[in-house]
Amino acid sequence: MRLRICFATYALFLGLAVLPVPSWGIINVTDDIELEGFVKTQNILRTPMFQDAELIMQRNTAQLEGKYYFLRESQAFGRFGTGPLEEATLTLIGRGVYDSIYDIRHTYSEAFGKDERLNRQFEYKLREAFVDLVLPPFTLRLGRQQVVWGETDNFRALDVINPLDLRWHANWEPWEDIRIPLWMARAIYDIGKVGPLEESFVEAVWIPWDFQPNKVAADPRRPWPFIGDGLSAVANSAMIEEALLDLDLTVRDGKPSKKFKNGQAGVRFKAIWGGIDFSLNYFYGFSADPGFKFRSGRLEGNTLRAVLETEHPRSHVVGIAANYSEEKYTQSVFRAETTFTTGVPVTIAPGASARIDPDQNQFDTANRSVVMLAIDRPTWIRPLNDIRTFFLSAQFFWRRYLDYSRLYRGIPSVRRAHMDGEAVPGRFISTNSDKIDQNEFVITFSASTSYGPGGLWQPLFVFALDPLSTGAYNKFAMDYLWSNYFVLRFEQNFFWRVSGHDPGPWGIGDLYGRPRDSRHESVFSAIVQF
Repeated sequence: MRLRICFATYALFLGLAVLPVPSWGIINVTDDIELEGFVKTQNILRTPMFQDAELIMQRNTAQLEGKYYFLRESQAFGRFGTGPLEEATLTLIGRGVYDSIYDIRHTYSEAFGKDERLNRQFEYKLREAFVDLVLPPFTLRLGRQQVVWGETDNFRALDVINPLDLRWHANWEPWEDIRIPLWMARAIYDIGKVGPLEESFVEAVWIPWDFQPNKVAADPRRPWPFIGDGLSAVANSAMIEEALLDLDLTVRDGKPSKKFKNGQAGVRFKAIWGGIDFSLNYFYGFSADPGFKFRSGRLEGNTLRAVLETEHPRSHVVGIAANYSEEKYTQSVFRAETTFTTGVPVTIAPGASARIDPDQNQFDTANRSVVMLAIDRPTWIRPLNDIRTFFLSAQFFWRRYLDYSRLYRGIPSVRRAHMDGEAVPGRFISTNSDKIDQNEFVITFSASTSYGPGGLWQPLFVFALDPLSTGAYNKFAMDYLWSNYFVLRFEQNFFWRVSGHDPGPWGIGDLYGRPRDSRHESVFSAIVQF
């Protein structure tokens, strides 16, 4: 049965690959209905320490987007007049996923029960569903959607409205594919030219009840679990005064309920002033990253029964983003973004004084600032490509805790329990020695170009470095445009770590480059787009 499923998947994909589609673009089913989408197969080989390889993902995705123009030129369905309402469309985006790795690898298929396995290998959902209404100078979008603010690439500062689904491949996928769309209303008022400001508008976002946290896989049985700096295991023990106890841990979900009082909202003003494209931004919501409150713990015989509750505190995010294209001297685009955020959840080290942890629940909130500076430039590097330029992009990202405490802790880890200096077989405890730095940094650099007739070969190089933890990430990628609708893609991801340093806050290389858990990987993808 497993072989038949896999064969059918590849047969379907190869069939699509050889279809006589003349070109890629939007398909007009009728004058009022448009379709576009893609089918993608993604195969990932993990190559730890470059000594062997194991298949950890065989993800097949089909996404279809449809748009229906049911109101044009102030006429709905071609017969009803709508006055000042000029245009309206309905957009639906659906995605289906089948990851056959849970069928073809016995280590994965046997690790989960039937219901768990089905939940992980299949995904069918309506990702986005919204109506756009154009009533000049107003535009209104209602429904399940994504909203993107800011100028940063692959790091979050202003782009906090939609949470992320990091369960299947962490944050190494395009963010439009891993953002979690939310039910919301988004309105834009086009102001136009006001004094020295051009192309100005005001945007408002209201999320009346749909709060979702960032989703992270912590189950060590999954291909891409987020397990901290320790072992791929679940803590089953606790050490108290040199006594090794069984641990019965209950985690209660404390996320906000779906009530109007728990709504979220934001507003943005955007304009161009003297060639500077800038925006002023404010968002009032909940932290998508949970904190954990220690609620209770009691000893029953040789078992410690403990209760943790997740907490998503209210948060204010205030920020400015801008970009400027300087054509005369540098021929570069300069980007900047800065934010101030309240209500950032942090963990406090156990045993902290009442002054630091008055509730003695190992939880607090902090204020945090972010500054991002970046430069983008098309550049000739003729020894490497004498026909086309390279697009070079560099980014500096600085995050700072404004009310810092040396007792702030980062990611907990699972380690072996020891008694009298010896490891106890099958017993694991949770510890947290990951000290948060007051200042955290990331430096990134990327370069891309194209070769061949029409730019059919498109290489990409990415490098990211956390200078404090000395963790680093590299990507080498190549796209081959087989045709206007068929793309072959190869990626090689490297995660580097210098031993003896604390893991960085973003896990650029530290968490995934450890010798005992190296996650270097080769990714082979084929994409049919229409």
